[in-house]
Amino acid sequence: MDSDQNPEIDVDATESAPPTRPPSLIKRTFRNRFGHWRAGWRLLVYFIAIYVIAKAISAPIKFFVPDAPDADFLSWTHTLVWVVGNLALLLGGLVILRIFDRRPPALLGVGFSRGWMRELAIGLAAGVLVTGTLVLILVLTGSVSLALSPDLGASFGALPFFLVLFTLAAAAEEFVFRGYPLQVLAEGSRRWIAGILLCLPFTLGHANNPDVTMIGVANIFLASVVLVILYFQTRRLWLPISFHLSWNLAQSWLWGFDVSGIKIEDQFFVVTLHGSDLVTGGEFGLEGSILSTVLFVAVVVWFLLKPILRPTAEVADLWARYPAGFGLEPARPPDAGYSMLDARSAHPPADDDGFGSGNNGESRIENRGSSI
Repeated sequence: MDSDQNPEIDVDATESAPPTRPPSLIKRTFRNRFGHWRAGWRLLVYFIAIYVIAKAISAPIKFFVPDAPDADFLSWTHTLVWVVGNLALLLGGLVILRIFDRRPPALLGVGFSRGWMRELAIGLAAGVLVTGTLVLILVLTGSVSLALSPDLGASFGALPFFLVLFTLAAAAEEFVFRGYPLQVLAEGSRRWIAGILLCLPFTLGHANNPDVTMIGVANIFLASVVLVILYFQTRRLWLPISFHLSWNLAQSWLWGFDVSGIKIEDQFFVVTLHGSDLVTGGEFGLEGSILSTVLFVAVVVWFLLKPILRPTAEVADLWARYPAGFGLEPARPPDAGYSMLDARSAHPPADDDGFGSGNNGESRIENRGSSI
């Protein structure tokens, strides 16, 4: 009889059935459902690696330059501190990505694949253009006046130092606040949560600068949000680093303003303030101006409502194998060698809005841009 006959068994379906035993508590404590180490453990190992590498690099330097940390901020000696910090942050991120995460080092955000020079150039040009626009408004309204430095030779002689200083400072801050920690927190939660979590300490780090104001603190936070968006819409650090560098260098050396309350000498222009501190920014610099507030808010709203940046196809493809955020599956299963507890669930639906690429090879990261 038919009821006594053995039903046909689908061997493939049986073999592909999900496991019945859930991961152990210990395994779930250390790894997420994709088989990747949880964000907290990855950050802990990352900061330990940075500390060890920084100590190893600074030990021989202290032997020859023992007073580098105590030297004047605007000195070549003090730049050694920035050099050590950048090397530790860079090497720490590369080591953790390669050895601990078992991921390509290019995910740190400073890879040299196609498009990196374009992002670098856009950031450098944008910093000069944006600060120049703010200064032009201030000049046209009579809030400030500019005059060429009486000693242009000294101004150009100081430019290499300021270029090195602001490059190292911008790179270090972007490695910390838009680099590996932001990636880890975004994968373990949501982009906007990760961005806010790291914008806050970035802002607090500037809150004790000389001549700081409430408007200045608010603008530092908004600038940090802009930098977070630049990272997430390109998935690289070239644009945030170059814009950060160009903003600081242009407003200080070129236009003559203080930068976050730090005064430098030998600028190209000498600025004289006539208007109120609320408009000019006062001794805190352009970050203390209400004009900067309007600018940053406009940029944030524009970039979130209509993202204009996207990662290159190579960068998008590189990120496609990893979870885009908590509860979101990778765009495709990880390559061989990458562990995954639940590889069967790694195939996303057609409308997945992760970091993957569409059929035409173009990144769809801009679809998620509105959520930072």
